Amino acid sequence: MSKFDGVFVLTDMDGTLLNSCAEISDKDSKAIDYFIDNGGLFSVATGRAKGSVERFLPKLRTSAPSVVHNGSLTVDLQDNTVVRRLDLGERAEDMVEDILDRFPLIAIEISLPDDQYVARGNSLSERHHRNVGLEYKLKSFREVPLPWLKLNLVADHEVLLDAREYMMREYKEGFFAQFSLPHYYEVMAAGASKGDSALWLRDYLKVGPEDFYTVGDGTNDIELLRASGANSHAVANAKPHVLEAAASVLPDNDSGAIAALIEKLDGKY
Repeated sequence: MSKFDGVFVLTDMDGTLLNSCAEISDKDSKAIDYFIDNGGLFSVATGRAKGSVERFLPKLRTSAPSVVHNGSLTVDLQDNTVVRRLDLGERAEDMVEDILDRFPLIAIEISLPDDQYVARGNSLSERHHRNVGLEYKLKSFREVPLPWLKLNLVADHEVLLDAREYMMREYKEGFFAQFSLPHYYEVMAAGASKGDSALWLRDYLKVGPEDFYTVGDGTNDIELLRASGANSHAVANAKPHVLEAAASVLPDNDSGAIAALIEKLDGKY
């Protein structure tokens, strides 16, 4: 039996595993290698699209399926096996048409498992695509094939707050929505949060709650942290309300946060 058999670490990427240069540090990479080589289960839970996460391979080494699209898709990045997928229903088309009509300043990105399209763009959406390394593909939503994994609404925060209020009134049933950034509001199927997907994956891997660890930094990580309770960790650069939600605090994302967690586990197991 290996040292870390049955121990599962699930971490956010941006602001957590990735440093300020959007890279995985050598320190963290070596620690992850040590953890996996000794039987540990390691993967990521991120709002990034699958294609954006794949840009970090092969340096991003995982030994368990990863949660991408903020919980809508759980996939093994090493062999591309999809283990769980939660699609938006056909009603999402009506939602997109309605939002495009009522909120002309909002860009809408439509995520598929292996692709992403922009039903209407703006400068914030263009910047987002550049930052995550995805091709910017403008296309009428009517031409984007169903089923869809996720909708990303992109605009200034005040505009999105108005849209959120409207959507909660008109479309609340059957959807889960949250801000991942002030200018980025994500709409997914019910049950497709990072937290719900983390718990599903923990059980799928037959990991006990006492051996399940999560790490995050942003608002969309709060449910992820809650999923592991006393084993939840925020990085020191996390937002104040995220720090409050975590049971423990690790060094910041430029100081080997994941390496620090694995060192902690090395002393525990």
